[in-house]
Amino acid sequence: MNFGEILVLLNPLLVILAIYFGYIYIKSKNVEHGKNFERLLHALFTTHTIALVLLAYYFFKTDLRFEYVSDYSAETLSLGYKLAGIWAGRDGTLLIWAWATILSIILEKRFYSEDDEQIQITSVVGCVILLAFCIIQLFINPFSLNETVPVIGNGLNPVLLSPYMIIHPPIVFVSYGMIVLLYASGIAYLVTENPKWNDTIRRWGRGSWIGMSLALALGGYWAYVTLGWGGYWAWDPVETAGLLPWLAMTSLLHTSVMSRRKNEYQTLGPLLAMLTFVLVLFESFVTRGGIWSSVHAFIVEETGGAWSRLGYVLENDISVRGFTILMIISMIVTFGLVASKYSKKGPEKTKEYGTLEDYFSEDNIFFAAIYTQLLILTVTFVLLLVRVNGYMAPEVFEVRLAPFVVILAAIFTIHTLRPFIDLQKILVVVGLGTVFSLVYAIMSEGNSWMVGAMVPWAFICGYSIFRYMWRYKTKKLLPMLRAWGPYTAHLGMMLILIGYCLSYGLDTEDTVTLQEGERKPVGEFVIQLVEIEMVTESEEIMLIASVIITEDGKEIVNDKISKGLVSGGVYLKHEIDRDIYLTLNSADATDVNESTATITVREIPGIILVWTGTLMTILGMLMTMFTEWEPGRKWLRSIGK
Repeated sequence: MNFGEILVLLNPLLVILAIYFGYIYIKSKNVEHGKNFERLLHALFTTHTIALVLLAYYFFKTDLRFEYVSDYSAETLSLGYKLAGIWAGRDGTLLIWAWATILSIILEKRFYSEDDEQIQITSVVGCVILLAFCIIQLFINPFSLNETVPVIGNGLNPVLLSPYMIIHPPIVFVSYGMIVLLYASGIAYLVTENPKWNDTIRRWGRGSWIGMSLALALGGYWAYVTLGWGGYWAWDPVETAGLLPWLAMTSLLHTSVMSRRKNEYQTLGPLLAMLTFVLVLFESFVTRGGIWSSVHAFIVEETGGAWSRLGYVLENDISVRGFTILMIISMIVTFGLVASKYSKKGPEKTKEYGTLEDYFSEDNIFFAAIYTQLLILTVTFVLLLVRVNGYMAPEVFEVRLAPFVVILAAIFTIHTLRPFIDLQKILVVVGLGTVFSLVYAIMSEGNSWMVGAMVPWAFICGYSIFRYMWRYKTKKLLPMLRAWGPYTAHLGMMLILIGYCLSYGLDTEDTVTLQEGERKPVGEFVIQLVEIEMVTESEEIMLIASVIITEDGKEIVNDKISKGLVSGGVYLKHEIDRDIYLTLNSADATDVNESTATITVREIPGIILVWTGTLMTILGMLMTMFTEWEPGRKWLRSIGK
């Protein structure tokens, strides 16, 4: 037994002891038990950190004695890709997830100014989930040895040889560690009803949301520049499964706003925390279990339909069984506590509605917004389950989700403009926008319906955002940025939506086959195949096509597209209003006199709005967090005087 295996065996024992001392401390309030609990938490962080460092060392050395290293590393890989092998499989990612979980628990205890029951129960519940991770880790041990040491390692899947592989997965699993803490805190709130639960949402919910947003953006761009991944978003089963916890977290953050302001949605918050956690577990075993056919699922999957593969994986993969059991237990515990809370709750007062303003009150608008978001989540999940049993075009998702997006835009407009515009006027504008979207969507053909359907909402929502932000432009710096933060994030979301509609609704694509030296028109362009070369790079045979593209007689591209057996094939030129996207589908350079290449030329307008909107959304959330962070507030007050 090697040192890594000792650590893997030691971790569940330490967690069990931590749960024991944490539990008896809650019951007895014995200070010594509390200190023992703290020591065990730090011991767990130490053992997980050592395990990660040790695993990184084995990958750095390409120590092929270890099965996990030989599966995902090779001597020929650069240092960055060697270390990326740590999170290329389930074994390493689960270790990172567990490490992020225990770190979140320790930091949350530090944030609390006093040692109360809420944080203690949160820590113990977090340790229970950590125990499940550690037990699963016993069966998918990254330190298990090969029976026969291979001569060379398998290395990474060639599609994963990208700089984004180095940063994308760690961001995902650190975010997931924060979600574990959120769920644990939600369970603690159902027991204690301590309002500090909302502080936890502000800290860790926003942090996790930023991490998931950044991960989705990086994953989208990674797919965009990788041949055959279907653009930056194709409603692929795995990437769609990754969207679900982000949608749930977005709903949770909006719920927490009303929970803090008016003590509303006290039960919905923990339910959404549970839903987010369950969807994270769902996404994790889908991605790593090979259950669904996907370009993002790098585990070799069994043949057959999704459900037959699920049955096979459940029977043969202990990690998938473990995640499934954990999902079921989490739901049972949460629903049980919610039912208990409701049984003790007296009847609520019935609200009376006499005027139009009563129907469109702030409470009702928030209620409608939150539940519309949940409807978007539900429809996406249902369509995802339908898709995995057969082919479903991305347009099916877009058509089904578009009405709910319009409803959400209308709700947002009403909420934002209420302080300074008469409600009846707002409803008239919202009604006209809805009618225009519906009529255009019905009358248009092809993907361009998205553009027309969303154009009015770009103007309506854009105006409402800028009108609101203009209201605070003369305020002091702190209140101005505090007001601007959420609306900067919403403006970013609007830009993402418009960018998506433009890039997938108005893009053009043409494929042409050329001989060396030949020029042909392709769409609005003229493309010339200058030369085809065959070279060897990094032990891979590469075909390199040199091309020139002109538009209205002006040269816009003069470069090379490379394609290997498993890599390359994409050339991308970013412009302000569009991207020129070239794909080398195939090439034949064996015949010197008749070398040919088949190239797809794609013009993608407005895609810069997607990336700009992503940055604005994350910036808006960071701005919100900074204005609520006490050192940040003090600094803004000092410079804003």
